[in-house]
Amino acid sequence: MSLISAFKSKRYLTRIWLTVTLLTVILLLGTSFSIMFTSEKTVLRVQQTASEKVMGQIRYNVLQMNEVVGDTAQSLFLNSDVKVLRYNKGDDELLYQRINDLDTFVGMSSFLHSVFIYNGSVGRWYIGNGTIRAVSKPYEIKFNALLAKPDEWKKMQLIPVDLDRSGSGFQKVDFFSYIMFDGYSGKNPNDLMILNVKSKWLFDNLDIMARDEGKQTGQAYLMDDQGQILNARSKVESSLPELTSGLLPSVKNGITSGYRIMKIDGEKQVVSYMQTGFQNWTIIHTQPYSEVLSQVQRLRWTILLLTVGFLILALLVTVIISKRLYRPFDLMFRSIVSNTPKDMYSEETAGKQADEIAVLSGLYGHMLDRLKTADSSLSANKWILKRYALRRLVQESRGLSPEEWREEAMKNGLAISAEGEFRLCVARVDEAAKRFSGEEYSEHKLIHYAISNISEEILARSYRIEIVDLRPDHLVILLQAKEAQEGDGERLTAMLKEIQQVVKLYYRVSFSVAVSDLFTDCRQWSATYAQTLEYVQYRLFYGQESVMDSEHIAERERTGGDPAVPLELERRLVEGIRSGNGDQLEAALDRFFELAGKMAYDPCMHALSNLTMLIKRTVAEVNENKLRPISLDLYRLHAAVLEQETLSGMHEVYRRIVQELCLTRKEEQNLDHNDILMETIKEIVSANYRDMNLSLQSISDMLKMSSVYVGRLFKKAENQSVAEYINDVRLQQTMLLLEKGNFTVNEIMELAGFSNQSHFFRLFKKRFGTTPREYRMKKILS
Repeated sequence: MSLISAFKSKRYLTRIWLTVTLLTVILLLGTSFSIMFTSEKTVLRVQQTASEKVMGQIRYNVLQMNEVVGDTAQSLFLNSDVKVLRYNKGDDELLYQRINDLDTFVGMSSFLHSVFIYNGSVGRWYIGNGTIRAVSKPYEIKFNALLAKPDEWKKMQLIPVDLDRSGSGFQKVDFFSYIMFDGYSGKNPNDLMILNVKSKWLFDNLDIMARDEGKQTGQAYLMDDQGQILNARSKVESSLPELTSGLLPSVKNGITSGYRIMKIDGEKQVVSYMQTGFQNWTIIHTQPYSEVLSQVQRLRWTILLLTVGFLILALLVTVIISKRLYRPFDLMFRSIVSNTPKDMYSEETAGKQADEIAVLSGLYGHMLDRLKTADSSLSANKWILKRYALRRLVQESRGLSPEEWREEAMKNGLAISAEGEFRLCVARVDEAAKRFSGEEYSEHKLIHYAISNISEEILARSYRIEIVDLRPDHLVILLQAKEAQEGDGERLTAMLKEIQQVVKLYYRVSFSVAVSDLFTDCRQWSATYAQTLEYVQYRLFYGQESVMDSEHIAERERTGGDPAVPLELERRLVEGIRSGNGDQLEAALDRFFELAGKMAYDPCMHALSNLTMLIKRTVAEVNENKLRPISLDLYRLHAAVLEQETLSGMHEVYRRIVQELCLTRKEEQNLDHNDILMETIKEIVSANYRDMNLSLQSISDMLKMSSVYVGRLFKKAENQSVAEYINDVRLQQTMLLLEKGNFTVNEIMELAGFSNQSHFFRLFKKRFGTTPREYRMKKILS
C-alpha cells in the first residue's frame, strides 16, 4: 500500500516508471513479434526447399520408370515370338505356346498390367495376361476405338487409359499404355504392340515419396497439360479446380517449378510444383498449412509465455530503477518547496499540477515574473524621474544654477553636462492633428519612440543627446557637441535629414525640425525652447519635412513683402463671389497666396483671417438679396484653414470653397429653370390625363423640346419617369371615382385614360395591393 501511495503522490515518479515500463514493453513485444514473424517465413522457406527435394526425387523416379518401360517395350517388340504374333498370316502350331510365354513374361514383371499385340494381317488381338484375356472385351473395344483414330496415336509415350467400367463418372486411370508399331497402310496398321503398365505402380511411388517419416503429411499429384489430375481417387479429386486453375497458367507459360500458398477445398495448403520434362506432366506436392506451421505455433506459444514472464519481471525491475532515478530529484524538489513563500506554493495548488516538474516550472515562472515586474518597475521609475528632470530643465532652466544642473544630471544619469556648447531641436510630427486624433492618440508613443531611437543612433556619432516629449505633437532634442568643429550647423542639418528619411522609410511618418543657435549657458534652455517653437511654425512656408534654423527665419523676416493685401485684390474677390465667376475667383486667390507667401508668419496669418472674414461677409450680403440663400458651411472655414500646416494646403482649402460657391450659383440658376419646366409638365399631365395617347413624346412635342432631354430632367428632379408620373395621376383619379362615382370599372378605366384592361388591373394591384372591385367593396363596407 505504501508503494501505491508513493506513486500516487509523486506523479513524476509515476511518469518515470511508466516511461521505463513502456520502453521495456515495446522492446519485448517488438522482439517477440519479430521472432514470430520471421519464424513463419523461415519454416515456409525450409518447407519449400524440402518440397523441391521431394519433387526432384519423384521426377527422377518417374523418369527412371519411363526408361524401364521404354527398354522393356523395345526388347519385347523385337522378340521373335512377338514378331511371329505380329506378322503371322496362317495357323501356327506354337501359337498357344507363344501366348503362354507372353503370359509368363507379364506375370514375372512387377509393373506390367498386360500386353496387347495386334496382327493386322488377320485382324486379331493377342493378349498377354490370362486374367485379362478372360475379360478382354472392354479392352478390345477401347483399343479398336484407338485403332480407328491413328492420327491421335502417341508412339512410345505413356498414355493414361480409363476403361470406365465402374460407372464412377470421373476419368480414372486404370493403366498406362505404351504403343509401338512399324507402320500402317490404309486405315488399319500392319502390326501393333501395346504395353500396358499398372497405374498403381506409378501412383504408389508418388504416395511413398509424399510421406514424411512414415506419416502421411501431404499429397502428391500428377497433372497433365490439360489440367487433369491423373492419380485422382474420386470425382472431386480428379478436378480440384482451385489447384489446377491456379497452376496451369504458370505451367503453360514455361515456368518449370514454383511454390504457392493456396486454398483447396476450403483448407489452406502449401503447394509446390515441378515439371517432369516429358509428356508435359507436372508433379504437384501439397501439405496442409497448419501442419507445416505446427512447430511455429508451438514456438509462438512458448514466446508468448516467455514474454509475459519477462513483462512481469520487467515491471518489478522498473519500480526499483524508477525509485533510484527519482531519489535525487525528490531531494531537490523538497528543498525548493520548503523555501518557497506560501503565496506561491500550497498543497492544494500543487495537486492541480500535472507533476512535480510542472510545479517547479510554475514556481520558476512566478519567480521570473516577479523579477521582471520588479525590474520593469525599477526601469519605469528611473525613466519617469529622468523624464521629469529633463522637462524641468527645459521648462525651468532659468531658475537652476550650474551646480544644480550637474546634480540633476548625475542623479538621473543625463548625458548632457552643465558646461559646453548646446543646441536644441524641436521635431514636430507632420499632420499631427489628424494622426493623433480620437482613438489614434496612443499612436504618438510609438512614433516618439521611433524618432527617439533613430535620432539617438545617428546623432550620437557627434553629440551627447537627450530626448524628451513635452507634447504629443513634438519632441525636444537636447544636444551637446562632443568637441568643437567647424561647419557644425551643416553637419547637423545633414544628420537631421537622414533621420527624416529613415523614419519615413520604415514608419511612413514625416516630421519637420527647427534648430536653435549655439549657446553655452545651461540656464538658457527654457528661452531657447520657446524661441525654437516659434521657428518650427515657419513650416507654413517651407513645407513638411523641412529643417529650419535661425538663418532661414531671419532671411524671411528681412525679405518679407508688404504685410497688407491691396484693396483692388479684395474688390476682385468680392466681385467674383457675387457673380459666381470661377475664373476671376481662381485668379484672385492665386494672386493673394502669391503675396502671402512673401510675408512674415504673423502678417500672413492676419491676412488669411481677413480673407476668411471677407468671404463670409460677401456671402452674407448675397444671401440677403436672394429668395434661396447659398447653403455653404462657412463657419468651419477658419478652423479648416488653421488645420493646414502649409500655405499650399490653406490655398487648396480656399480653392475648394470658391469652387463650391461657383457650383452652387450655377445649380441655382439651372434649378430655377428646371422648376418652371417641371411645373409645366405636371400641368400638362393634370389637364390631359384622360387622353389615352398622352406620353413623354406628346408632352415634348407640346414643349418643342427633345423627349430624351425632358425625360432626363424630369427623372432627375422627381426621381420617377414621366410615364410613371402619368400612371400615378391616373390611378389617383381611378381611386376617387371608385370611392365616390357610380361608374363601372371599365368606365372608370376609360375616364382615367387607360386603354388596356390587363395593364390597368396590373398597375392598380401593384399600387394598392388589391383589384378595383375588391377596393370598392372594402370602401363600401367600411
